[in-house]
Amino acid sequence: MSDRYIISLSASAAKYWRRRDAPTRDRLQQKFENLKVDPFDPQNSKPLMGRNDQRSARVGGLRILFQAQGSDVIVAEIGPRGEIYKHNR
Repeated sequence: MSDRYIISLSASAAKYWRRRDAPTRDRLQQKFENLKVDPFDPQNSKPLMGRNDQRSARVGGLRILFQAQGSDVIVAEIGPRGEIYKHNR
């Protein structure tokens, strides 16, 4: 199956990803691969209530907040579940 979407990370999301250990980076990378195929699949993400088309993808205790625009998936933030939603209100 070919990728239909292109993943772009914000500067803060890229910095967070780079600072994780190898197993965590691998798990995040696998989720990015899934989002490339279909970011709207309920197994890949869910919409965030009241957040203007923002979606959340779960990777263990981490969350990836992103928007899908055309053929782009723009990752705004990556972080722990308990903190990520506080920073993005």
